[in-house]
Amino acid sequence: MAVTLFACTFASLTTLLAFFTARATGAPTSGQCAANLAIKNWASLGDSYSNIVGDGLQDYEALMSSDPCLQGHKPQYLSIPSASISQIASQQVSKLSQDTNFVTISAGANDIGLVQILDACVYNWIGSASLDCARTLSDAATFMASSAFAASWHELFTRVQAVSSRNAGKAYVIANAAFFDETTPSCSQTSVAVYAGDGQQKFLTNALRKNLNELIHRFNWWQNYLVAQFNREKVPGVDTLQYPVQFVDADDRFNTHRFCRNGVDGTGSGDANTWFSTTQNVQPPLSRASYEKLSVPASCAANGGWNEYATCRMAKAIQKTSFLGLTKSGSGTGLTNWERVFHPTSRGESAIRDEIVSQIAQGNTLSGYNMRILPLGASITAGFASSDGNGYRKVLYDTLRKSNTVSFVGSQGTAPMLHEGHPGWIIQDVSNVASVSLPSRPNVVLVHVGTNDILQNKDIDNAPERLGALIDHVLSVANDAVVLIAQILPSTRPGAFDQFVTFNARVASVINQRQAQGKKVLKVWMPVTADELQDGVHPTDAGYNKMAQAYIKGLQRAADKGWIGQPVKV
Repeated sequence: MAVTLFACTFASLTTLLAFFTARATGAPTSGQCAANLAIKNWASLGDSYSNIVGDGLQDYEALMSSDPCLQGHKPQYLSIPSASISQIASQQVSKLSQDTNFVTISAGANDIGLVQILDACVYNWIGSASLDCARTLSDAATFMASSAFAASWHELFTRVQAVSSRNAGKAYVIANAAFFDETTPSCSQTSVAVYAGDGQQKFLTNALRKNLNELIHRFNWWQNYLVAQFNREKVPGVDTLQYPVQFVDADDRFNTHRFCRNGVDGTGSGDANTWFSTTQNVQPPLSRASYEKLSVPASCAANGGWNEYATCRMAKAIQKTSFLGLTKSGSGTGLTNWERVFHPTSRGESAIRDEIVSQIAQGNTLSGYNMRILPLGASITAGFASSDGNGYRKVLYDTLRKSNTVSFVGSQGTAPMLHEGHPGWIIQDVSNVASVSLPSRPNVVLVHVGTNDILQNKDIDNAPERLGALIDHVLSVANDAVVLIAQILPSTRPGAFDQFVTFNARVASVINQRQAQGKKVLKVWMPVTADELQDGVHPTDAGYNKMAQAYIKGLQRAADKGWIGQPVKV
């Protein structure tokens, strides 16, 4: 079985600079920025995700400084590689200028042990004594759900708001992007492991790629949820645009730019259209003799930086064994850029910058569209337990029709509040009944489904794939439609919460797969917390109102992409 080891090369600086001048469709102009922003000073807090870039060129901190929306504002670059959430709160926030009213935050990856996960699952820095991949992934999932993880985020948000709120400002938490196309066969015999012998190749199989993507989507889910919890505590109202902390997700901008995508040999590291970096070279970052002389601590800590961690792990391996691999004599005396691995390249950082700017300049500006909307799902779509029986639909309809032409379609309810929401129905039932309303040719389909599959224990592991089949069915009939897939609201029923988190994490990959195929499918983050559920499942009126605002935000993103066209005449 062949093993391919890839060395990353720098993309052409000329190519990258040309790319930076070609902003995405829908990016705001400086005039739009002036109308929506009142930024005094802005600051970047966080870890290496915001200030270390995979190809060594520009990170999103630097890219934002040259953006029309932020030119003329004095930036503070406070991010420190390997910083934990608590270190950011205690060491970086205190340095914020007192007139700061715009803050970006990239944090949490070090808290969940991402570098240890990459060691265990991908790089194998210490050979046969490496960490166990499944165990590190499980430990990370457990920690994300812990009170300690929640408390550290709450403390960070509280300290940031104490500064930014004085200036009517906001903080923007930046989601991470998933690394892989998990469905292709192209990487199944590819390894970027340092040690490639004794069964330690760490092939990038479909299963491993799926698990690592799920980790990132789970991480993002928890960030969004903890943001929603903090906002509910600080701003009880439902105008989500006024929330002091906002969640920014650029993950879908990385579709067709991930590792292991079709048409790319192996990971594609070093290819200008691959927006992550794997390794800068595959030789030891120090010579073997240098490793043998290193003073190695009893355990290797990640808080000194990814370079130091990787070097420590490899030095321990060399001093303990003449293990296969890592036998070349490295000529260098400095560290390889391990800190850059699995970080976005400059093109990826530019995509993150574009998403941040699009969100801060956006507002509720959806105007002039003709939308024929199909609300599709189960009881939450039907509006069960809402005071007027309309759930999110009434607020959505009233808001959109102020500046758009709007109609709902469906076999349930009465006009104009028509829908296709069926209490108690599972994904397959909803997919079957969609055929009743799809001939009306909606150009927008709003989907919230999967709750009953979990609560009724209906083959939960395969539920995300069934949702993918539902998406495909919808688009096979209404191929011009935009399909907005809600991250389903979590349930507080016994034993259900983590199942909902897992489902949402896996659905995020299902959506990315369709979008990479050119289908107009978007994920919609729901800012509804467990405290806003009446019976552990269905939202309060305030929760339904937040759902409406989340769908509006999703529609705005679809409009920015140029996806909302005129409805087909029927």
